[in-house]
Amino acid sequence: MKDGRPNNAKANQAWGTALARTLATLGIRQVIFSPGSRSTPLILGCESCKNLETIPILDERSAGFFALGLAKRSENPVAVICTSGTAAANLLPAIIEASLTGIPLLLLTADRPPELRDCLTGQSIDQTKLFGTHVRWYHELAIPSFNRDAFNYLRQTTIQALKTATGLNAGPVHINCPFREPFFEEETWKDPPMPNGFSWNHFLKQARPPIETSTSIVKNLSELQEFERWIIVTDGNLPIDAVSNVAKKLNAPTLAGAFSSIREKNFMNRILHFENLLRDETFRTRTLPDAVLSLGPLPTSKTLRKWIGELDLPTWVIGQSERNTDALHRRAVHLTCDLHELAEALPEIQANSDWTEKWKIAEAKIEKSLDETFTNIDDLFEGKAARILSEKLPRNSDLVLANSMPVRDMEWFGKPGNCGKILWGNRAANGIDGTLSTALGVAHASESATFLLTGDLAFLHDANGLLAKNVFEGKLIVVVVNNRGGGIFENLQVANITPFEKCFATPQEINIGKLCQSHGIPHSQPDDWKTFEILINEPMKQGIRVIEILTDRKADTKMRQSLLSIGPSN
Repeated sequence: MKDGRPNNAKANQAWGTALARTLATLGIRQVIFSPGSRSTPLILGCESCKNLETIPILDERSAGFFALGLAKRSENPVAVICTSGTAAANLLPAIIEASLTGIPLLLLTADRPPELRDCLTGQSIDQTKLFGTHVRWYHELAIPSFNRDAFNYLRQTTIQALKTATGLNAGPVHINCPFREPFFEEETWKDPPMPNGFSWNHFLKQARPPIETSTSIVKNLSELQEFERWIIVTDGNLPIDAVSNVAKKLNAPTLAGAFSSIREKNFMNRILHFENLLRDETFRTRTLPDAVLSLGPLPTSKTLRKWIGELDLPTWVIGQSERNTDALHRRAVHLTCDLHELAEALPEIQANSDWTEKWKIAEAKIEKSLDETFTNIDDLFEGKAARILSEKLPRNSDLVLANSMPVRDMEWFGKPGNCGKILWGNRAANGIDGTLSTALGVAHASESATFLLTGDLAFLHDANGLLAKNVFEGKLIVVVVNNRGGGIFENLQVANITPFEKCFATPQEINIGKLCQSHGIPHSQPDDWKTFEILINEPMKQGIRVIEILTDRKADTKMRQSLLSIGPSN
């Protein structure tokens, strides 16, 4: 073993350099890493590659979600490096979210060589297929070897990994990377020697991003003409023009969830307040569709999901991957196609003459009533924070919504907009972990401001995300609704029994202002909505700011119930 040590260092650093330059050639631009020893060849290889931006994030869980936010915003795959042992296990929550939402991440986990496994050596766990079915592909690399055949194998394996991550069923892939010590030679780490006859131009000449092919085109949609009263249900950041064209051809009311891109598109068929409409029994029973088209994931609303499930109508579910996205298991035809191609192929539907008009009139009535009611709400109510953010944010800004109540408040109370906001969130697994780090990833290197609306528990759960402050390049304004506990649980039956506060509400007394102060992050706590509006529009050059809104979660629950009882029939 000792005799091979100099060769180990030479092979390791050449291996890391070859992998990094292959990634850059394939179009990877950003590498997120958490510090560690075993991953040294990978980190130094990427750090020495001029075409890669390397971003250190101390906490692996935060690193995973930071990479997730970056990949969502850039629509490009992002690489993530960590050392061996439990460091890799901390990536799992972000990997699950990436898998469920089809976000391409390239996970490079360093590992002990075979002889140091299963013998209680430090920082050694079984990393074989560690992430199970949550990754699209797993491969363990060979121990680095200093010969051209080995580097060819490394290059092609990396190409295969990226192809899988960005293919039709996009998502995270996992490459496990074992290394023997020592990991590098100090004198040559920036430009390590390569095997005799090795040429970088030749080595990278055929390395290229996957060649995109046109997705399947919908050829026969004639049976859609049998129906006159369509509804479209949509959520997610889908191409606005395609969704608009589909809605126009079907002449269908388009029910848009919290993250739907058409919340920011002023077109005639947009319906945002379906929660209020469908809670109104008269409207619900008198306004029955005869077919449903689903674009993207279903919105959050349980009311909507229950209604659609009970209707049991002919349904078409459109997705851009072959994954099953229909949680209701409807009587549905699933089509995998590009939305622009769908809009092109759809026939014009002769819809019932007053079908869409009924929805639009009811929607306008709800919006008018909500506007009047919110104008008179002076108390610091959670739902009004969402309402103001939907209306008052600067043009072309990004808004990240935490799970639990923020996403619901936006879906229920957000105003229709037309100023180019993009809404983001982790709605696949619906967890609160990684919320702040995801927002930092979305905001990093963005020219526009990014806002995060989060509850106190989600913010504190990912407080380690603040450790990225010194490497973060962007503008992130965090709006923390602090109701000192889990407000969403106030809506459950368990809220009526004695153990609720201890076991479910999980009240906390953290001084968020002092937490921000310890990180050197500006903190504000407005007493009224006018001050809040001034704060969210305050000019900002760089960094993180936190605006904390103190609310009463029990009073907030009652206010929501009152607002959601507003219907077109009352």
